[in-house]
Amino acid sequence: MAPERLLAVLARLGYVERPGAELVPGTFRRDPSGIALWQYDVSVPWPREARRAQIVIADGRVASLVALDGGAPPRGLEFRPEPLAVGGDGGSALEATAEAVPDHCRDAVLAAEDRHFFSHPGVDPVAIVRAVLANLTPGGLTQGGSTLTQQLVKNTFLSPRRTLTRKVQEALIALLLEARATKREILGRYLASVYLGTDGGVPIHGLAQGALVHFGKPLRELDVAECATLAGMIRSPNRLAPRQHPDQARTRRDQVLDLMVESHFIDAEQADHAKARPVAPAPAGARPVGALYVADQVQRELQRLLPSDVARSPGLLVYTGVDADTQHDAERAVGDGLAALSKQRGAGAERLQAALVALDLVSGRIRALMGGRDYRASQLDRVAHARRQPGSTFKPFVYLTALDPTRSGGAVRTLASFVDDDPITLRAGGRLWTPANYDKTYHGSVTLPDALARSLNAATVRLALDVGIPPIARTAQDLGLSGPLPAVPSLALGAGETSLLELTAAYGVIAAGGVKRPPILLVAVTSADGELLYVAPSESEQVVAPGVAYLVTTLLERVIDEGTGAGARRAGLRGTFAGKTGTTDDTRDAWFVGFSPDLVAGVWVGRDEGGTTGLTGATGALPIWAAFMRSVQRRYLDRAFYVPPDIVWRDVDPQSGDLATPYCPAHSRLPFLQGTEPAVGCTLHGGATIAQREPTRREESEEGGGGFRGFFRRLFR
Repeated sequence: MAPERLLAVLARLGYVERPGAELVPGTFRRDPSGIALWQYDVSVPWPREARRAQIVIADGRVASLVALDGGAPPRGLEFRPEPLAVGGDGGSALEATAEAVPDHCRDAVLAAEDRHFFSHPGVDPVAIVRAVLANLTPGGLTQGGSTLTQQLVKNTFLSPRRTLTRKVQEALIALLLEARATKREILGRYLASVYLGTDGGVPIHGLAQGALVHFGKPLRELDVAECATLAGMIRSPNRLAPRQHPDQARTRRDQVLDLMVESHFIDAEQADHAKARPVAPAPAGARPVGALYVADQVQRELQRLLPSDVARSPGLLVYTGVDADTQHDAERAVGDGLAALSKQRGAGAERLQAALVALDLVSGRIRALMGGRDYRASQLDRVAHARRQPGSTFKPFVYLTALDPTRSGGAVRTLASFVDDDPITLRAGGRLWTPANYDKTYHGSVTLPDALARSLNAATVRLALDVGIPPIARTAQDLGLSGPLPAVPSLALGAGETSLLELTAAYGVIAAGGVKRPPILLVAVTSADGELLYVAPSESEQVVAPGVAYLVTTLLERVIDEGTGAGARRAGLRGTFAGKTGTTDDTRDAWFVGFSPDLVAGVWVGRDEGGTTGLTGATGALPIWAAFMRSVQRRYLDRAFYVPPDIVWRDVDPQSGDLATPYCPAHSRLPFLQGTEPAVGCTLHGGATIAQREPTRREESEEGGGGFRGFFRRLFR
């Protein structure tokens, strides 16, 4: 982790810097060697303890961790999860109870809005008279006469227009509601639905969501001063927002604290202590708006994984694998990328949509999910719930099948093998089909790396016909594509349909050395009282041999280094990456899926209605993917892809595919599955045949081995 990111995370989590002072929980100080930290003691549903540690920083990176509490050196420091979103929209379907709200927050709302809530029948004549007198008194506290029940009725059933008719309706319905529901039910629904302003244009409903947006922490962690601030906002959420209007928010907070004293919820000493606290809202943009797509998907997952009554219980804490910084990067990449495309393409580009998902290769956890360009305009999650043809992003599954002897009927194909890239016409469904290359040019005999790097359609279809369509379909299914895959030659060019999530996870299998891990959004779920309700199982399966996966990774590295994905390098992306572009017929869909040794990410760009975009994978999706990976790259150390032990390297002549000799004008260093490497030297460029394969110990023994005799046998053979 880079130091600047670490400091930003500490600030968002509420850590306080104490230069030259003793540390207490939740504080840190900077010194010449790095950062000394005392962690918060935060409960999470897995073993964890707060630590005091020295974070040693060298060369702009965290270099090591040193224990300051006398314990063993920590292997890592885990910070408390950052809140991303609060479920529930304040609608009638929302289940809530007053017990899910801390006492001091509930008391602050009652003091500020309805101190006689538990004694009136839904309408409070005394409060109405008091409000009229207070509002007529210069300098008095501005008060309203509506009870919490009336406010709930107005917000749920009536229009906000201030008319006498509406006030009469409000009072009558409030009386009926009080007769049909308990006070606890009414209070719980009010606290879960009360309007508290907007965040990025999205309405904020309920104290829980207000705590997250305005203070960047769960409701249960708010102190008396922060609860009074939220309660004070109810009267005028936008005018009293603590981030935009801190002075007005503080004045109103102190008024609410005085009302809490009058109502005997707190004493004068507690109020004075709370008034001494500064108003400290969360910084702007602390919560990614794009995380609302995450929240929607979480809601669906809860319904799938938990019994219905448990999934709807109030106060659930849902732990996901989403990383706040990575989510911010995804939101920024999608927003900036679509803005750039709109500027380039002009009218009509505003209908373009984009989606992005990123998965951790070690755990399979979803690190970022951006389901569209703007959640406020469209809540459709295009990552998991839109199925499209993948175009050329399907091609790696063809090459994987061809390179795996267990999938291709025992045929030995290597990265030195050739395939014909010549025009081909097939009869499909009673019609003739000619899979043309994108630029309408053909290249004759090409190597497999060249065919995939250039995304040659004719060559790929010929290879697919040679391997067989059914084995290719089985390969795609083994890697996680669940939809029906048509057993036709056009499958090689992505004729089936899949989702961005499935496709990205399938590439993750290749990146993880052939290990398949289902994508995980929900890591754990706990109840309001801390009971563990769900924990994600750790699932993994070796579905592709590590050596085969590495060969395909090598092919995909070349796509980025010198093929259709080279735009990533031109955009400034440096380091170890592999990936593939994809474009469907009539440029309806643009794709790019790629990975580093740590993270796999996929991007889709297109129109919801499926219209032509004029964009290819290289011009539409790749710039967004490259911008995202460039941002994320700062949080990982650059390293090479892991090379399995059954991989051997040979220098090959690119024209013949045989072992290169001193007479060959060019050499290509290529990996091979052990036992499939070429054993014959190239004769295409003259000179004797020279084998480069290292002799086995048995061969050395049979040829005289070492020593004097072996020397003369090798010298004169």
